[in-house]
Amino acid sequence: MATLFRQYVILMVILLLANEKSQAQIDDIGLWVGASVEKKITRKILASFTEQLRLNHDISTVDVLISDIAMEYSLSKKLKAAIHYRFMNSNKENYYSKRHRFYLDASYKQKVKFVSITFRELIQEQYSDIYSSEDGKYPEWNLRSKITIKFDLDKKYSTYLSTEVFYKLDNVKERDHIFTTTRYETGFSYDFNRTHSINPYILFQHERSSGFNELIYGLSYDFVL
Repeated sequence: MATLFRQYVILMVILLLANEKSQAQIDDIGLWVGASVEKKITRKILASFTEQLRLNHDISTVDVLISDIAMEYSLSKKLKAAIHYRFMNSNKENYYSKRHRFYLDASYKQKVKFVSITFRELIQEQYSDIYSSEDGKYPEWNLRSKITIKFDLDKKYSTYLSTEVFYKLDNVKERDHIFTTTRYETGFSYDFNRTHSINPYILFQHERSSGFNELIYGLSYDFVL
């Protein structure tokens, strides 16, 4: 436990320094809580279903309700590909905006002793308010690049640090071909056993266009069938 704590403090310091370097000021505090169920279909195919609740306005208001279903295929021990469908109810104060997202991603992991580095590229297509908006039939496209550094401390504990950048490829309403969002995340995972695990984390999100910064506390639970 002492080793876990030291590693976690190191990651937190790195995250705080990154925030300070960007002269970040926190404009809002959020909370994301979720649960996932995973099932191995074959040795190479993994299916999952996730439910998540996101709160904002200093953890006082429901921001988004998310349901996500995914299928992952292992091309090799290092290379994986996945396809997702995500349904979202996004709170717009006087109504909930219904959004449909489709993801296709590929990830590559390289491990040296207890340290692993994962590179992930994800392309995202989203439709918003299909039946209630004139632009609902036009999709928004984003490219999301993420790198994660993970420290496997022992059989039950691991800590990690990740950075993700969003790049808008195409959007009817706003400018496109621009970087829109940057995320920094740190946390740790604890495996109770082969079936149950939890992942507490802290995420800092910076919106480049508006300068809006959000500090998010998160907790996810994973159940393996």
